[in-house]
Amino acid sequence: MSGSMIIVKGTIPVREDCREDAVALVYALAEASRTEEGCVAYEVYVQADQPEIIMIWQQWRSLDALEIHFASAHVDAFLDAIPDMIDGQVTSSRFEVQSEDSDMGDDDALELEMPRVLLGEEIVLH
Repeated sequence: MSGSMIIVKGTIPVREDCREDAVALVYALAEASRTEEGCVAYEVYVQADQPEIIMIWQQWRSLDALEIHFASAHVDAFLDAIPDMIDGQVTSSRFEVQSEDSDMGDDDALELEMPRVLLGEEIVLH
């Protein structure tokens, strides 16, 4: 799959009283993830109009790299700590995209079925 990349975008709504701790936890996850082989970008944003929503945007060289990421100790630590801070529906989408110089056209980006990580009752992280 030459020229393809995996993009993951997720949102985590957190309790107002846990926001600072949740943001610090997500930043720690991002810092550790950025050191992984295959991680192109791992960005964390706090939504301007709803500061209790944390958005994570990830870019990976391959699905294999993403799967290795999900098996890492820092993801396990994050998944152990974040459930009690969540307040609402966690969302996550994953896309496979092709570079402009590949054979795939701009309209052909595919949303893929992802392995899911259960955070808690009805809370799934991709």
